Amino acid sequence: MALAGFVVVLAARLRLAAALIAELRAQRERDVATITQAREEALRMSAMTDELQRTQSALADAQAALATLRAERDAAVSDAQAAHRQRHAFLAGLAHDLRNPLAPLSNGIELLRLTDNDPAGRLRTRGIMERQVGHLMRIADELSDLARLSDTQATLQRAPFALADVLDGVARNLAAPLKAQEMTLALPVAPAALPPLQGDAQRIGQAIGYLVDDIVRHTERGSTIRIAASVQAATLALRVASADDLDDAARPLEDVDCAALGLGVALASQLAAMHGGRLLGRRPAGARRVRFTLELPAAAATTELPARAAPSLPVTGEPALRVLLADDNVDFSQSFATMLELLGHRVEVVHDGLEAVSRIVATPPDIAFIDLGMPSLDGVEAVRRVRGQGNTQAVLLVAVTGRGGAEDRARAAEAGFDRYLVKPFAMEDVRDALEGAQAARGGAQARAAGGFASTRVA
Repeated sequence: MALAGFVVVLAARLRLAAALIAELRAQRERDVATITQAREEALRMSAMTDELQRTQSALADAQAALATLRAERDAAVSDAQAAHRQRHAFLAGLAHDLRNPLAPLSNGIELLRLTDNDPAGRLRTRGIMERQVGHLMRIADELSDLARLSDTQATLQRAPFALADVLDGVARNLAAPLKAQEMTLALPVAPAALPPLQGDAQRIGQAIGYLVDDIVRHTERGSTIRIAASVQAATLALRVASADDLDDAARPLEDVDCAALGLGVALASQLAAMHGGRLLGRRPAGARRVRFTLELPAAAATTELPARAAPSLPVTGEPALRVLLADDNVDFSQSFATMLELLGHRVEVVHDGLEAVSRIVATPPDIAFIDLGMPSLDGVEAVRRVRGQGNTQAVLLVAVTGRGGAEDRARAAEAGFDRYLVKPFAMEDVRDALEGAQAARGGAQARAAGGFASTRVA
C-alpha cells in the first residue's frame, strides 16, 4: 500500500514537473519572441534614425542648393536688368548719333529743292551733305567694329609697340577736326621714356581717338585737349580730358558708364578689355564732359620694338573697264553705276543672282561687283557657279554687302570672290579694285591659264 501511494504521489509530482517544464519552455519561447521582436524593432528604429539623418542631410543640401539657385537667379536678374539699362542707354546714344547727321541731310534735300537757280548754294549744300554722309559711314564702321570685337573669335594683331608712335598717329588723324574747332592736342611730355605696350597698336590708337573725339564734341571751342600718362607697377594709365578738367582736381566726380556714351567710347572700352585693361570715366555731377582714364598693361622691359615698315605705293591703272553690277537695291545700283560711268567705265546692271551668272558666263566682264543678298540666287552661290565656268577665271569678282563679319568674309572667299567691300564703302576702295582689274586685264590670258594672282580674303 505504501509503495502504491508513493508511486501515485511521484507520478503526480512528475506530471506537475512536466507541466512546469512545459510552462517554462513556453515562457522561454515567449521571451525569445519578445527579445527577437524587440531586436527587430531596435533595428527598424536604427534604420529609421539613419534614414532620418540622411533625409535631414539631403534636406540641408537641398536648402543649400536652393539658396545657391536663388542667389544665381538674383544675380542673373540683376545682370539682365543692368544689361537692359545698358542696352537702352546704348540704343538711345545710337539714335542720338544717327539723328545728328540725318537732320542736316534732311535739310540738305529740302535746300536742293529750293536752290535750283543758286549754284553756289547747291555747292554749299553738297558739302554739308558729303560731310554728314561721312559721319554716317563712320557710325556704320563703328557698329561693324563693335559687332566684330564682341565676337568671341575676334583677334588682335598683337606686337610690342611704343606709345609715342601711336600718339603721333592720333595727333595726325585728328589734326583737321581739332583745327576746325580751333583746339589743340597736348601730348605727354617725353613719351619715349614710357614703357612699351603689348597689343594692337592700330586699335589702341583708334581707342584713344574715340576718347578725344568724345571730349571734343562736349568741349568749348578753342580749348586744349590733354593726354597725360603715368605708370604704376605694370600698368600704364592714360588720362584723356580737357586741360581745364585735368587742372581742376578739387571738384567731386561721379563714375560714368562708358558703354552708354556712344559708339566710339563703347568701342574704346571693348578694345581696352581685349588688351587686358579697362576704361574708366568720371565727371562732375550734372556735367556732360567726361574725364577718361585708359589703363593698359605695360610690356616687359626687355621687349624689342619692331622696325617700322616702309609705306607702299598704290597701284595705278587706266579706266575704260567692262563692269557688271549685280544688286537688287535699285537706288544703290543706279547711283553706283552712274559713278562708275563718270569714271569712264562701261557698266551693265542686273538685279538678281541668276541674271548675274548668265551675263558673266555669256560675256565675261573685266570686273563684277556682286551683292551677297539678292533674290533668286544669292551672291555667294552665284559666284560658285561663275567660278565653275572655264571662261570666267580672268574676271575680278568683288563682293558688296552690308555685312562685315568674319564668317561672311570666309564664305565669300571660299566661293571665289577676290575682294570684299562693306557698304557704305569708300571710293578709294572702289578705285583700288578697278585698278586691280585694269592691271590684271593686260595679263588676262595668264589668268585664264591659272596664273591669276588672287587677292581673296583668307
